[in-house]
Amino acid sequence: MSGSHFFHHSIGRSVQGRAIVARTTFDPAADRPGEITLLIGGQHGDEPATVRLLEEFAATYAGAEPVAIVALANPDGLEARTRYNARGVDLNRNCGFNWHAESDEPPGPGPWSELESCALRDTILALQPAKIVSLHWALAEIDADGNQSTPLAEAMWAALTEAQRAPYRLRVTEPGHGQRRLQATYSECPGSLGQWCGFGLQYPDGGQPAMITLELPSDPLATGRPESLGDDHLPFVHAWWARDAASYLDAARPAVRAMLLAACRFPAASSS
Repeated sequence: MSGSHFFHHSIGRSVQGRAIVARTTFDPAADRPGEITLLIGGQHGDEPATVRLLEEFAATYAGAEPVAIVALANPDGLEARTRYNARGVDLNRNCGFNWHAESDEPPGPGPWSELESCALRDTILALQPAKIVSLHWALAEIDADGNQSTPLAEAMWAALTEAQRAPYRLRVTEPGHGQRRLQATYSECPGSLGQWCGFGLQYPDGGQPAMITLELPSDPLATGRPESLGDDHLPFVHAWWARDAASYLDAARPAVRAMLLAACRFPAASSS
């Protein structure tokens, strides 16, 4: 399968001056297509599988739906093989909704203090994507923020075979319980991109994007996901990646591709 033609353009630069690149199936300077799907990877630099899988997806995507891909949101972190950016900030705690100075992960001196976070924010505000899927590693879940995001999460789940679902779990905001879900996640990940997009962001027309955090599994071949992950899930997957990254990608790719295709094809207007 040959990939769609993608426009490549810089949406900003990192602290150390590396370009943050977006690929789009449309020319943002000329087109304003509806129902854009935005896919994001590499917000944490020690999660290289998210980058590789999105780069592969961009190379093979042949759909007609408008798609934007920021495969590497934290290039300095990837270069240094660290979760944080070059200023030691967790970009997924730096967004301007529920930002908290006492976060367990370093959130920066204030919301939107980091160049990389602002690049993502400004891109989202400019494109106003109907659907956003942000890839992370390795809590093994499809995590939907906001009531408007549940139908997209369910569509991604439905795209998987029974075996592909086994390593994952589905987490959604139950209808009418948006505030309860927000309170529950406040202490877990304050200032996250998911909370800002799913609960805090509203477009000028009053709409909100469907927001999914897609957490890749530490073991894509697992036959089940425990309710509580042990402390060894990240060391396990990092060791696997260092030993044989190709085999991890081979195991994770089919399910991830199925979910990303489902997200791109999903008519977000039906979720409102």
